[in-house]
Amino acid sequence: MYAQTPPSPSVRNHLLIAAPAAIGTAVAHRVDLHAPFFKALAAGEPLWTTIAAQILPSLAVGIGGALVFVAAYYPFFRPRLDEQTVSSMEEIRNGIGIWGRVMYGGVVEEVITRWGLLSLLVWLGASRAEYPTPAVVWAAIVISGLLFGLGHLPGYWAGGCKGTPLFVGAMLFLDLWASLIFGWLFRQVGLLAAMMAHALFHVVWLPFDLHFYQPAE
Repeated sequence: MYAQTPPSPSVRNHLLIAAPAAIGTAVAHRVDLHAPFFKALAAGEPLWTTIAAQILPSLAVGIGGALVFVAAYYPFFRPRLDEQTVSSMEEIRNGIGIWGRVMYGGVVEEVITRWGLLSLLVWLGASRAEYPTPAVVWAAIVISGLLFGLGHLPGYWAGGCKGTPLFVGAMLFLDLWASLIFGWLFRQVGLLAAMMAHALFHVVWLPFDLHFYQPAE
């Protein structure tokens, strides 16, 4: 029997995006979750109207959410984490660079977590009702946020972070906060708004990361 060749990283990455993109396309509109910009783009309709309606909410949520995140991470969590964990995770983040953080966080993570996972959870929660209740939507936002946080842990552990209760708690808390604000924005405004806010989140965060970052010798 011949050994199977494992899929290349590019194939895995395409599958990682394609699956949630397909799920979101199939179920999001059924539970009143929308991507008006991408719908207009696919239909060849004017785009500026859909973009303009999402700019102000994206700015408010992206900047405000990032400042709350920074205020929680740097004064509270960072001083209490062990030196190896702090150094390792900041090495990982700063090694990606701003464009990697903006594009992966703002586009890929939103397609996976909001468009795919959140839409699926809302659809499953509302399967017995004609319209998803606020409780169903918020439960889906929280669950997707926790899964989003858990999904980050293996990469950080592989990069040298210690799996202490404080580290796990910090990751879940901070990622849940981000998921709450991006999930709310997706529900209220649209997918592009969540993408723009998530990208802006990293832009606001970056100067703090660069200021506190101490590269390993």
